[in-house]
Amino acid sequence: MAKSNTLIFLLSLILIASLVVVSDGWWDQYTHIYIKNGLDAGTPLTIHCKSKNDDLGVHVLKYGEEFKFQFEFSIWQNTLFFCGFTWDSKLHWFDIYDQDRDGTICLPDCKWSMTRDHPCRFNYNNEKYEFCSYDYH
Repeated sequence: MAKSNTLIFLLSLILIASLVVVSDGWWDQYTHIYIKNGLDAGTPLTIHCKSKNDDLGVHVLKYGEEFKFQFEFSIWQNTLFFCGFTWDSKLHWFDIYDQDRDGTICLPDCKWSMTRDHPCRFNYNNEKYEFCSYDYH
């Protein structure tokens, strides 16, 4: 009986130590989202971003300005932030962060430039907004 109690105790310690190591790497991990007005000079970009739990409010960006927000990484793989983008009196929607799509790409940062044709994600390898294969909804 003492042998099985010792084994259970040791396994519990190993489990707790493993959880501490994992949580130290995941729980305090923040993802930063940057959204840039990449339309053209003189065209303001109005942004309204939300998630299921958070409303980040309305922000108006001049050409070249950025809006930044951050959130904690979710181990449940369910984080989604969607934004409405308005320019020239037209509303466009885009999922600015979808953990299924961006979870491994946007650690710790994800930069977007909102252009007239497409949202473009920043390529950190060559320092350019060149991933533009996304579409507005």
